[in-house]
Amino acid sequence: MNLKCPACQQVLNAFPENTPHSLRCENNHSYDFAKEGYVNLLLAQKKRSKNPGDDNAMMQCRQHFLNKGYYQFLVDTLVQLLKQHAPGTVLDVGCGEGYYGHAFKQQMPQLSLSGFDIAKGGIKLAAKRRVYDQLAVASAYDIPVMQSSVDLALSIFSPLDDKELARVLTTKGILIAVGPASNHLQTLAEQVYTQFKPHQNGFALLDNSPYFNSIETLQVEQKTTITGADIFNLLTMTPYYWSASEEKQQAIKKLEALTTPLAFQIKLYCRA
Repeated sequence: MNLKCPACQQVLNAFPENTPHSLRCENNHSYDFAKEGYVNLLLAQKKRSKNPGDDNAMMQCRQHFLNKGYYQFLVDTLVQLLKQHAPGTVLDVGCGEGYYGHAFKQQMPQLSLSGFDIAKGGIKLAAKRRVYDQLAVASAYDIPVMQSSVDLALSIFSPLDDKELARVLTTKGILIAVGPASNHLQTLAEQVYTQFKPHQNGFALLDNSPYFNSIETLQVEQKTTITGADIFNLLTMTPYYWSASEEKQQAIKKLEALTTPLAFQIKLYCRA
């Protein structure tokens, strides 16, 4: 998969070729590899804040929670979809700390996998997993790869841009998008809000996009009991955290167990 220069959109090549320490385009824009092995392709003028993306506390909580295996049934479903569509090059859009990429590579060691995220802290954590062929700090609204160079793109709870995704996918490329089903984490939400509001359709952009056609929809769901510190870690990795008052946060911290539905909608798209 060829990465592109964020300044001039030309292809980036390893430099020097034999022992590369940076990526460079024909216009001599250069981007050094960090010691962890990733490259930062997010230009300063494209940042909307000093440290865009999820903060470190949220990522640490998400990592602790996901590593307990609560979402393993989702991973298994996605692995079957990856195997079914026999991808060549896979792009993990908004890969975060690399939990899903690591899980995929455990079951599919030969998978050609690259990833990017706007949060540098997440990319640093992902790099430590050593499962991505390429890792970059970049925005989903300016995907750092060349046109028609991705066979399958994965967007798991990540922001996305339909036009950009269509640009990077091959003509027969597939997009797999994952979002919450209407009742996802209902019991947790009821700890925060007086009345639970079901999740709205998060796929409206893609469903109405001129660049994509929907080809398959799946829903996977499992009622799970979450215990101890995992409950607050779950809260912290969700938008509910920002709506929870200090009083409600403390009440959730004291919970010993919480049984809630984990419900996901998975949609597959091809290019229009």
